[in-house]
Amino acid sequence: MRLAILEDSRSQALLLKTMVEELGHEGVVFASAQEFRRGLEAQPFDLLLMDWILPDGSGDELLRWVRQRFGWSLPVIFVTARVAESDVVAMLRLGADDYVCKPIRYVELSARIEALIRRQALAGGVRESAALTVGNIVLDPAARSAQVDGRPVALTGKEFDLALLLLANLGTLFNRQTLLEKVWEVDAEIDTRTVDTHVSRLRRKLGLEPANGWLLTTVYGHGYRLERAHG
Repeated sequence: MRLAILEDSRSQALLLKTMVEELGHEGVVFASAQEFRRGLEAQPFDLLLMDWILPDGSGDELLRWVRQRFGWSLPVIFVTARVAESDVVAMLRLGADDYVCKPIRYVELSARIEALIRRQALAGGVRESAALTVGNIVLDPAARSAQVDGRPVALTGKEFDLALLLLANLGTLFNRQTLLEKVWEVDAEIDTRTVDTHVSRLRRKLGLEPANGWLLTTVYGHGYRLERAHG
């Protein structure tokens, strides 16, 4: 796997590159937003590690460009010192698949990288899987695509995995920790607000409201349950 590393600190970039190579992957470092754009246009990458604060741009601007230029299936992990709740929510809403706060805990970051790579490999290995159709929603595991009422809907990798889990298990109550384990596949501590943010985005993107025939219920103290609305 080839990973793009966007990091303007030489010491941090070297540590990230070393970690990626110890995992058995190739790491290519970019020190600025301009270099990063040129590099992604010139060669393919399987996963992006992105800093937010850059000398010639910002991570949110770059992420918008990545999603517009390369779509929503390319995994993106932010590695950033911006850890306020509003910043984390903004990252996820813009299309980041995950985030790791600085100072970096390398065991945790390694686990998150490997989890995303596993999901990409699984996506490539299910080309013959049938699309899942439930109500007005169609999820195609082979293409990693979603449709609502016949219209395409752009989902990030984790949004797609979460939607697939909920739609394939209608009526099942999932607590937040279970969703973290099944969708994020990381044992390390992750803020459960990550789950809440992704559920909120799915509710909006897929129209999971009673008016559309859906009940996405928040069960206080437990988690979430998706059901078909009746009557």
